[in-house]
Amino acid sequence: MTRQDTARLPGVALDALRRAILDQAEEHGLTVRSDDPCALRLGTVYGEMAFAADPEGCIITLSAEREDHLQTLRDSVIYHAAAFAPEAAQALRWQDRERSGLPANARLMRVERVEPLDCGFLRVTLAGDVSRFGAAAIHFRLGLPPQGRTPVWPTVGSNGATLWPKGEDALHLPVYTARSAAGRRLVFDIFRHEGGRTTTWAETVSPGTEVLIAGPGGGGCLIEGRILAHIDDTAFPAMARILEACPGLTGEVHLYPSNEATARYPFPAHRGVTLRRHMRAGARIGADACAALDTGSFPWLAGERRHADRLRKAWKAAGGASKQAYIAAYWQA
Repeated sequence: MTRQDTARLPGVALDALRRAILDQAEEHGLTVRSDDPCALRLGTVYGEMAFAADPEGCIITLSAEREDHLQTLRDSVIYHAAAFAPEAAQALRWQDRERSGLPANARLMRVERVEPLDCGFLRVTLAGDVSRFGAAAIHFRLGLPPQGRTPVWPTVGSNGATLWPKGEDALHLPVYTARSAAGRRLVFDIFRHEGGRTTTWAETVSPGTEVLIAGPGGGGCLIEGRILAHIDDTAFPAMARILEACPGLTGEVHLYPSNEATARYPFPAHRGVTLRRHMRAGARIGADACAALDTGSFPWLAGERRHADRLRKAWKAAGGASKQAYIAAYWQA
Protein backbone atom coordinates (compact mmCIF):
# COMPACT_ATOMS: atom_id res chain seq x y z
CA MET A 1 0.00 0.00 0.00
CA THR A 2 1.36 3.42 -0.98
CA ARG A 3 2.01 5.77 1.94
CA GLN A 4 1.86 9.53 1.59
CA ASP A 5 2.84 12.58 3.61
CA THR A 6 2.34 16.26 2.82
CA ALA A 7 3.81 19.52 4.11
CA ARG A 8 4.02 23.18 3.13
CA LEU A 9 7.37 24.91 2.75
CA PRO A 10 6.21 28.32 4.02
CA GLY A 11 7.09 31.48 2.15
CA VAL A 12 9.00 29.69 -0.62
CA ALA A 13 7.50 29.78 -4.12
CA LEU A 14 7.84 26.85 -6.48
CA ASP A 15 9.38 29.13 -9.12
CA ALA A 16 12.21 29.93 -6.71
CA LEU A 17 12.83 26.24 -6.03
CA ARG A 18 12.44 24.85 -9.54
CA ARG A 19 16.04 25.27 -10.77
CA ALA A 20 17.54 23.88 -7.57
CA ILE A 21 15.21 20.86 -7.68
CA LEU A 22 16.00 20.12 -11.33
CA ASP A 23 19.75 20.49 -10.70
CA GLN A 24 19.53 17.94 -7.88
CA ALA A 25 17.49 15.62 -10.10
CA GLU A 26 20.21 15.71 -12.76
CA GLU A 27 23.04 15.20 -10.27
CA HIS A 28 21.40 12.21 -8.57
CA GLY A 29 19.85 10.61 -11.64
CA LEU A 30 16.22 11.20 -10.61
CA THR A 31 13.39 10.89 -13.13
CA VAL A 32 11.49 14.10 -13.93
CA ARG A 33 7.96 12.75 -14.42
CA SER A 34 6.29 16.11 -14.99
CA ASP A 35 7.37 19.75 -15.05
CA ASP A 36 4.92 22.60 -15.60
CA PRO A 37 4.53 26.11 -14.10
CA CYS A 38 2.34 24.89 -11.23
CA ALA A 39 3.80 21.47 -10.43
CA LEU A 40 6.95 19.38 -10.52
CA ARG A 41 7.08 15.62 -9.94
CA LEU A 42 10.19 13.45 -9.50
CA GLY A 43 10.70 9.70 -9.27
CA THR A 44 13.38 8.19 -7.02
CA VAL A 45 14.37 4.68 -5.96
CA TYR A 46 12.53 5.34 -2.69
CA GLY A 47 9.30 6.77 -4.10
CA GLU A 48 7.95 9.99 -5.54
CA MET A 49 8.40 13.66 -4.62
CA ALA A 50 5.84 16.19 -5.88
CA PHE A 51 6.09 19.98 -5.56
CA ALA A 52 3.05 22.19 -6.21
CA ALA A 53 2.61 25.98 -6.25
CA ASP A 54 0.56 27.42 -3.37
CA PRO A 55 -0.23 31.03 -2.31
CA GLU A 56 1.43 30.50 1.10
CA GLY A 57 4.41 28.49 -0.10
CA CYS A 58 5.32 25.37 -2.00
CA ILE A 59 3.32 22.21 -1.14
CA ILE A 60 5.41 19.02 -0.96
CA THR A 61 3.83 15.57 -1.25
CA LEU A 62 5.85 12.41 -0.75
CA SER A 63 4.74 8.89 -1.75
CA ALA A 64 6.47 5.60 -0.96
CA GLU A 65 5.65 1.94 -0.49
CA ARG A 66 7.36 1.75 2.90
CA GLU A 67 7.54 3.98 5.95
CA ASP A 68 11.35 3.82 6.07
CA HIS A 69 11.50 5.04 2.46
CA LEU A 70 9.10 7.84 3.32
CA GLN A 71 11.43 8.95 6.12
CA THR A 72 14.39 8.87 3.73
CA LEU A 73 12.45 11.16 1.36
CA ARG A 74 11.59 13.54 4.24
CA ASP A 75 15.25 13.74 5.24
CA SER A 76 16.29 14.41 1.65
CA VAL A 77 13.72 17.18 1.14
CA ILE A 78 14.58 18.90 4.42
CA TYR A 79 18.34 18.63 3.84
CA HIS A 80 18.12 20.31 0.43
CA ALA A 81 15.48 22.82 1.54
CA ALA A 82 17.68 23.88 4.46
CA ALA A 83 20.46 24.81 2.03
CA PHE A 84 18.03 26.98 0.07
CA ALA A 85 15.72 28.36 2.81
CA PRO A 86 16.86 27.28 6.30
CA GLU A 87 14.10 29.04 8.26
CA ALA A 88 11.37 27.58 6.04
CA ALA A 89 12.88 24.10 6.34
CA GLN A 90 12.85 24.39 10.11
CA ALA A 91 9.21 25.56 10.10
CA LEU A 92 8.08 22.74 7.82
CA ARG A 93 5.47 20.39 9.35
CA TRP A 94 4.21 17.11 7.90
CA GLN A 95 0.62 15.89 8.19
CA ASP A 96 1.78 12.57 9.63
CA ARG A 97 3.11 13.75 12.99
CA GLU A 98 2.73 10.53 14.99
CA ARG A 99 6.40 9.62 15.12
CA SER A 100 8.48 8.89 18.19
CA GLY A 101 11.59 6.92 19.02
CA LEU A 102 13.99 5.93 16.24
CA PRO A 103 13.38 7.20 12.68
CA ALA A 104 11.60 4.61 10.54
CA ASN A 105 14.73 4.06 8.43
CA ALA A 106 16.93 3.16 11.42
CA ARG A 107 16.98 0.06 13.60
CA LEU A 108 19.10 -1.40 16.37
CA MET A 109 20.86 -4.74 15.90
CA ARG A 110 23.23 -6.75 18.06
CA VAL A 111 26.69 -8.04 17.24
CA GLU A 112 26.70 -11.82 16.94
CA ARG A 113 30.29 -12.42 15.85
CA VAL A 114 33.32 -10.96 14.06
CA GLU A 115 35.59 -13.23 12.00
CA PRO A 116 38.92 -12.25 10.41
CA LEU A 117 39.09 -13.35 6.77
CA ASP A 118 42.33 -14.37 5.07
CA CYS A 119 42.16 -11.36 2.75
CA GLY A 120 42.52 -8.23 4.88
CA PHE A 121 38.83 -8.01 5.78
CA LEU A 122 36.77 -8.63 8.90
CA ARG A 123 33.39 -10.33 8.47
CA VAL A 124 30.75 -9.02 10.89
CA THR A 125 27.45 -10.75 11.60
CA LEU A 126 24.64 -8.79 13.26
CA ALA A 127 21.37 -10.24 14.58
CA GLY A 128 18.01 -8.48 14.23
CA ASP A 129 15.35 -7.43 11.76
CA VAL A 130 16.64 -7.50 8.17
CA SER A 131 13.24 -7.40 6.45
CA ARG A 132 13.99 -4.06 4.75
CA PHE A 133 17.02 -5.40 2.89
CA GLY A 134 16.74 -6.64 -0.67
CA ALA A 135 18.37 -6.53 -4.09
CA ALA A 136 17.23 -2.95 -4.81
CA ALA A 137 19.27 -1.34 -2.02
CA ILE A 138 22.31 -3.07 -0.50
CA HIS A 139 24.17 -0.26 1.30
CA PHE A 140 23.60 0.99 4.84
CA ARG A 141 25.14 3.20 7.50
CA LEU A 142 26.64 1.57 10.57
CA GLY A 143 26.06 3.82 13.60
CA LEU A 144 28.82 3.48 16.22
CA PRO A 145 28.66 5.49 19.47
CA PRO A 146 31.85 6.98 20.92
CA GLN A 147 33.89 4.49 22.90
CA GLY A 148 33.19 4.62 26.62
CA ARG A 149 29.95 6.64 26.33
CA THR A 150 26.37 5.51 26.77
CA PRO A 151 24.86 5.40 23.26
CA VAL A 152 22.52 8.19 22.23
CA TRP A 153 20.44 7.18 19.22
CA PRO A 154 18.76 9.47 16.65
CA THR A 155 15.19 10.73 16.99
CA VAL A 156 12.76 12.60 14.73
CA GLY A 157 12.47 16.39 15.03
CA SER A 158 9.34 18.53 14.89
CA ASN A 159 9.93 19.23 11.18
CA GLY A 160 10.16 15.50 10.41
CA ALA A 161 13.93 15.42 9.97
CA THR A 162 16.18 12.85 11.60
CA LEU A 163 17.98 14.43 14.56
CA TRP A 164 21.42 12.88 14.93
CA PRO A 165 23.25 13.14 18.26
CA LYS A 166 25.97 15.79 18.24
CA GLY A 167 29.11 16.76 20.11
CA GLU A 168 30.53 14.08 22.39
CA ASP A 169 27.58 11.78 21.58
CA ALA A 170 27.95 12.01 17.78
CA LEU A 171 27.85 8.65 16.05
CA HIS A 172 30.45 7.42 13.58
CA LEU A 173 28.39 6.62 10.44
CA PRO A 174 30.45 4.78 7.80
CA VAL A 175 28.66 3.16 4.84
CA TYR A 176 28.90 -0.61 4.22
CA THR A 177 27.43 -3.19 1.86
CA ALA A 178 25.19 -6.02 3.00
CA ARG A 179 27.07 -9.13 1.84
CA SER A 180 23.98 -11.08 2.81
CA ALA A 181 20.76 -10.32 4.72
CA ALA A 182 18.51 -13.26 5.54
CA GLY A 183 17.13 -15.20 8.49
CA ARG A 184 17.53 -12.26 10.91
CA ARG A 185 21.25 -12.08 10.11
CA LEU A 186 23.04 -9.16 8.43
CA VAL A 187 26.56 -10.00 7.22
CA PHE A 188 29.04 -7.41 5.97
CA ASP A 189 32.79 -7.15 5.42
CA ILE A 190 35.03 -4.38 6.74
CA PHE A 191 38.21 -3.50 4.84
CA ARG A 192 40.87 -3.60 7.54
CA HIS A 193 42.46 -0.16 7.93
CA GLU A 194 45.09 -0.19 10.68
CA GLY A 195 44.06 2.47 13.20
CA GLY A 196 40.72 3.00 11.47
CA ARG A 197 37.83 3.71 13.83
CA THR A 198 35.55 0.99 12.45
CA THR A 199 38.39 -1.54 12.30
CA THR A 200 39.26 -0.86 15.95
CA TRP A 201 35.59 -1.24 16.89
CA ALA A 202 35.25 -4.57 15.04
CA GLU A 203 38.46 -5.96 16.55
CA THR A 204 37.38 -5.15 20.11
CA VAL A 205 33.56 -5.30 20.17
CA SER A 206 31.86 -7.83 22.44
CA PRO A 207 29.04 -10.12 21.21
CA GLY A 208 25.67 -8.69 22.19
CA THR A 209 26.73 -5.05 21.73
CA GLU A 210 23.99 -2.91 20.23
CA VAL A 211 24.64 -0.87 17.06
CA LEU A 212 22.50 1.29 14.80
CA ILE A 213 21.75 0.32 11.20
CA ALA A 214 20.40 3.17 9.03
CA GLY A 215 19.01 2.37 5.60
CA PRO A 216 19.27 0.42 3.39
CA GLY A 217 19.89 2.77 0.50
CA GLY A 218 22.22 3.55 -2.35
CA GLY A 219 22.58 1.33 -5.39
CA GLY A 220 21.19 -2.15 -5.82
CA CYS A 221 22.87 -5.32 -7.05
CA LEU A 222 20.77 -6.13 -10.14
CA ILE A 223 22.48 -5.21 -13.43
CA GLU A 224 21.72 -6.51 -16.92
CA GLY A 225 23.88 -6.66 -20.03
CA ARG A 226 27.62 -5.97 -20.04
CA ILE A 227 29.41 -4.46 -17.07
CA LEU A 228 32.73 -2.60 -17.22
CA ALA A 229 33.83 -2.09 -13.62
CA HIS A 230 36.87 -0.49 -11.96
CA ILE A 231 37.00 -0.82 -8.17
CA ASP A 232 39.36 -0.68 -5.21
CA ASP A 233 39.29 -2.84 -2.06
CA THR A 234 36.46 -0.91 -0.44
CA ALA A 235 34.03 -2.00 -3.18
CA PHE A 236 35.00 -5.68 -3.31
CA PRO A 237 32.04 -6.80 -1.11
CA ALA A 238 29.56 -4.87 -3.27
CA MET A 239 30.91 -6.43 -6.48
CA ALA A 240 30.83 -9.90 -4.92
CA ARG A 241 27.15 -9.34 -4.13
CA ILE A 242 26.47 -8.22 -7.73
CA LEU A 243 28.20 -11.26 -9.27
CA GLU A 244 26.22 -13.53 -6.97
CA ALA A 245 22.89 -11.87 -7.83
CA CYS A 246 23.40 -11.58 -11.62
CA PRO A 247 24.30 -14.94 -13.20
CA GLY A 248 23.50 -13.62 -16.68
CA LEU A 249 25.87 -10.66 -16.46
CA THR A 250 28.78 -10.36 -18.90
CA GLY A 251 31.83 -8.09 -19.11
CA GLU A 252 34.94 -7.25 -17.13
CA VAL A 253 35.69 -6.21 -13.56
CA HIS A 254 39.05 -4.52 -12.98
CA LEU A 255 40.19 -4.95 -9.39
CA TYR A 256 42.78 -2.70 -7.76
CA PRO A 257 43.90 -4.46 -4.53
CA SER A 258 46.13 -2.37 -2.31
CA ASN A 259 48.06 -5.41 -1.06
CA GLU A 260 48.55 -9.16 -1.57
CA ALA A 261 45.97 -10.01 1.11
CA THR A 262 43.03 -8.11 -0.36
CA ALA A 263 43.82 -9.64 -3.76
CA ARG A 264 42.52 -12.89 -2.23
CA TYR A 265 39.05 -11.50 -1.46
CA PRO A 266 36.57 -14.36 -2.19
CA PHE A 267 34.57 -13.46 -5.30
CA PRO A 268 31.97 -15.99 -6.46
CA ALA A 269 32.80 -17.84 -9.67
CA HIS A 270 31.04 -16.27 -12.66
CA ARG A 271 31.23 -17.68 -16.20
CA GLY A 272 30.25 -14.44 -17.95
CA VAL A 273 32.48 -11.92 -16.15
CA THR A 274 36.28 -11.77 -16.26
CA LEU A 275 38.13 -10.46 -13.20
CA ARG A 276 41.39 -8.62 -13.90
CA ARG A 277 43.65 -7.67 -10.98
CA HIS A 278 45.99 -4.68 -11.06
CA MET A 279 48.23 -4.87 -8.01
CA ARG A 280 48.93 -1.63 -6.12
CA ALA A 281 47.71 0.47 -9.03
CA GLY A 282 44.87 2.27 -7.29
CA ALA A 283 46.06 5.68 -8.48
CA ARG A 284 45.16 4.60 -12.03
CA ILE A 285 41.50 3.67 -11.46
CA GLY A 286 40.00 6.90 -12.80
CA ALA A 287 42.34 7.13 -15.78
CA ASP A 288 41.86 3.46 -16.67
CA ALA A 289 38.08 3.74 -16.43
CA CYS A 290 38.02 6.82 -18.68
CA ALA A 291 40.32 5.20 -21.24
CA ALA A 292 38.10 2.10 -21.40
CA LEU A 293 34.82 4.07 -21.47
CA ASP A 294 32.26 2.38 -23.68
CA THR A 295 28.67 3.65 -23.95
CA GLY A 296 27.60 0.12 -24.89
CA SER A 297 28.57 -1.15 -21.43
CA PHE A 298 27.40 -0.37 -17.90
CA PRO A 299 30.23 1.58 -16.18
CA TRP A 300 30.57 0.63 -12.52
CA LEU A 301 33.21 2.47 -10.52
CA ALA A 302 33.64 2.75 -6.77
CA GLY A 303 36.68 4.05 -4.95
CA GLU A 304 38.30 7.35 -3.96
CA ARG A 305 36.28 10.48 -4.77
CA ARG A 306 38.60 12.01 -7.36
CA HIS A 307 38.39 8.85 -9.52
CA ALA A 308 34.59 8.85 -9.35
CA ASP A 309 34.44 12.56 -10.23
CA ARG A 310 36.72 12.03 -13.21
CA LEU A 311 34.69 9.17 -14.69
CA ARG A 312 31.36 10.89 -13.98
CA LYS A 313 32.45 13.90 -16.04
CA ALA A 314 33.73 11.69 -18.86
CA TRP A 315 30.52 9.64 -18.90
CA LYS A 316 28.38 12.76 -19.08
CA ALA A 317 30.55 14.22 -21.87
CA ALA A 318 30.13 10.97 -23.82
CA GLY A 319 26.36 11.35 -23.61
CA GLY A 320 25.89 8.53 -21.11
CA ALA A 321 22.69 8.51 -19.04
CA SER A 322 23.08 8.61 -15.26
CA LYS A 323 20.70 5.64 -14.90
CA GLN A 324 22.94 3.55 -17.15
CA ALA A 325 25.95 3.77 -14.84
CA TYR A 326 26.98 3.42 -11.22
CA ILE A 327 29.81 5.81 -10.30
CA ALA A 328 30.34 6.34 -6.58
CA ALA A 329 32.88 7.74 -4.15
CA TYR A 330 33.30 5.21 -1.34
CA TRP A 331 35.95 7.28 0.44
CA GLN A 332 37.91 10.53 0.15
CA ALA A 333 41.64 11.07 0.55
